[in-house]
Amino acid sequence: MLKGGLKKMNKKLLSFSLMGLLAISLVAAAGFYALFSVSFSVSPAITLEGDLDVTIPGEVIGGEKIKGNPITITNDAPSERTISITDDSNENVSVSYIGTLELTKKDSNWDAVEDEQIEITYTVVGETFEITGVETGYTAIYYQDDESNADDDARLVTIGEFSESVSENLPSDKDWNNGELANYCDNANGYDDYNQCKGAKIWVVPTSDIGEDLTWSNMVNYYYETDLIQYNQEGNIVLSPGASLTITPEYTTSNYLDDTVKITTTVA
Repeated sequence: MLKGGLKKMNKKLLSFSLMGLLAISLVAAAGFYALFSVSFSVSPAITLEGDLDVTIPGEVIGGEKIKGNPITITNDAPSERTISITDDSNENVSVSYIGTLELTKKDSNWDAVEDEQIEITYTVVGETFEITGVETGYTAIYYQDDESNADDDARLVTIGEFSESVSENLPSDKDWNNGELANYCDNANGYDDYNQCKGAKIWVVPTSDIGEDLTWSNMVNYYYETDLIQYNQEGNIVLSPGASLTITPEYTTSNYLDDTVKITTTVA
């Protein structure tokens, strides 16, 4: 009995010993067919230019509206990027971010007329959308293309009282100029080689021409957009590949504010 048990034990020991030797042999003989590695440098897609740490000189009186310095945000990526512009303002200070837009008159061939340009300012991010810089006798309008018209011939004009406010973001969801087929950066296909490929068209037209539609016989007296714009209450802005956007923060202080204030804006 003892002898048989020893024999079985020896077999087990032998078996474990052989497996151990096999494992050692496999490790010693292990190799690979090929080995490769990669290294690369990554640059940020979004860059900012301007004075990023500003102290407003002099004394600010409560209830005043003051402007900061302009900041240019650039999308250096070859693809569209969405940025979020937010800040840590509170009930004592509200912040809007203002952009500028050049408009130009055009002749009957839709070519820009030399020395017939104006510049307006508009809200990029803020609680309400406002346009300033429109001379007396003219009105700013949001010119929205018909969503169902892919050949861009038929027009739907939406009139907005931009001197006051609008309640929705621009461009609207049904604006053809914000759709999949629109690409105003593609000059090769008859577009205008704009900075922003999609967005809203803002025109300035004689107030007397506004009715159910515009008086197209007077179109040479209209000022037309030279780029497409966006307005977003939540601060979400889409930048086309290579596009840049210059914003100027505008701070409105409460009437009873008596404190040193620091507002930090984040572009994410």
